[in-house]
Amino acid sequence: MACKTIIPGVDRRLIENLILHQQEDPNLEYMYKIEIFTRKGTDSNKFKKAILDKTGMVSGVYDSGTHYLVNHKLTLEKLKEISQCDQNILEIRGEYIGNVGLKESEHKYE
Repeated sequence: MACKTIIPGVDRRLIENLILHQQEDPNLEYMYKIEIFTRKGTDSNKFKKAILDKTGMVSGVYDSGTHYLVNHKLTLEKLKEISQCDQNILEIRGEYIGNVGLKESEHKYE
């Protein structure tokens, strides 16, 4: 019940998993796949821009513009910002996907 008070509309398993990871190392941001479900009729372009503004990542759009997916380094604060970015959000779910591919760039254009 406390999870619903902390960040309404966000799946409690996502919040609990994120808290557990942050307790392991509070200085790290962990990579998550975030799925955002919205009401029918949500302006997809406006919503994609809101996600881009909050995460710096471009989201995928599915199910006729009611299901958005983005991979992002997540904190509780960032999750709260995402959940409050639009009134058409019905639910946010997600899962930890690890830190695969999060290395600094290794190549330079020549």
